[in-house]
Amino acid sequence: MAIAIIFSLASCSKNQDKTISNTAVPNKVTDEMISENGANPDEASITQNINTTANEDRNIGRANSGHYLYTESNESSSNKILVYQINNNGSLQWSSSAISGGAGAGTGLGSQGALALSTDHDWLFAVNAGNNSVSSFRVKKDGSLTLISTKNTWGKMPVSVTVHDNMLYVLNHGSDNIHGFWIGNDGMLTDIDNSTKSLSGSSVDAPQISFTPNGNFLVVPEKATNIIGTFKMMNNGSPANGIFNPSVGNTPYGFGFSRNYLVISNAEMGASGAGSGTSYIVQGNGHLKDVNGARPDYQSAPCWVAITAYGRFAYMTNAASNNISSYYLAPWGGLYLVESNAGVTGTGPLDIAVARNNYFVYALNSGTHNISGFYRMFFGKLGSLGTMESLPAPSTGLVTF
Repeated sequence: MAIAIIFSLASCSKNQDKTISNTAVPNKVTDEMISENGANPDEASITQNINTTANEDRNIGRANSGHYLYTESNESSSNKILVYQINNNGSLQWSSSAISGGAGAGTGLGSQGALALSTDHDWLFAVNAGNNSVSSFRVKKDGSLTLISTKNTWGKMPVSVTVHDNMLYVLNHGSDNIHGFWIGNDGMLTDIDNSTKSLSGSSVDAPQISFTPNGNFLVVPEKATNIIGTFKMMNNGSPANGIFNPSVGNTPYGFGFSRNYLVISNAEMGASGAGSGTSYIVQGNGHLKDVNGARPDYQSAPCWVAITAYGRFAYMTNAASNNISSYYLAPWGGLYLVESNAGVTGTGPLDIAVARNNYFVYALNSGTHNISGFYRMFFGKLGSLGTMESLPAPSTGLVTF
């Protein structure tokens, strides 16, 4: 298999004298376009990982590679963070758990970003939706966690968190607002003055909050209103009032950032085969400009999004189709469907994450209460690594390092 894959990458690199102009954005993706004339770094990293594992049997676990995956139990009695080590062959192995200091909701959150890691992976943050709090943890070298701080979120039912430098912001789904905290050098959380801001209205069903890569804006989609809110960050760490942009595509849901572009799924109210994705430019005034419209994936309820390390591919879990779609994001920001069904998951896939090695991909399945593992293949395809079973039913959130 590895030989065939390497050959297909080489074959798409043969026309290196050709370039693709952003003045004539194509309507369909091609292998040549994806290869970027043999210079696509996300494709190159697959070759690197194939070479690394060429002499390993994928079916046999290897010694711990020093990388970990985290999810949270979200149980109403006592929320816990569950820790799994990622073996060199991509399989998951139970490692430890840590009490979060709060309560979960006891049922799914319908959100992306219930967990977040700091850029240096020294700190992990988690929502406690059952008692309106957020917790910070120190991450040890063996992946285990030490609870540092638990703080009230100044709202109801927190479902998503985001980190930039020494700032943490949380989305309160139940009260339709956001609130911010300073992260101390010791991991302690303290409230940012004037950081509580309202969304566009009540019962907007917001699923995620995230900083833009440069930290200039917070982004919050609203499923019930078909709005994507942006909040410009002020010098004192507080956000300005929101700018509320109409979404291109209905039911904007989970998102990630590919270089300077916002890539978001459109669940289309779960209508059968009607899902899509859209790429946006976040302009300096906070308004959004879509690049090439809502691009269908022909699946049902695409909700959660993960982006590869170099921003060339977006993976979307389709919660009602039980699979993953893959998109290519061109240098000019155009979004193109590559594989409508790139990989089959368990029932009701939710959160999705790309591992730090940019090779393994994991999806949390709400119906079968397990995690599906995959390895990346060329041109957006995924190969199966099997599953990690027996997660608590309400488990939510997925991050790796």
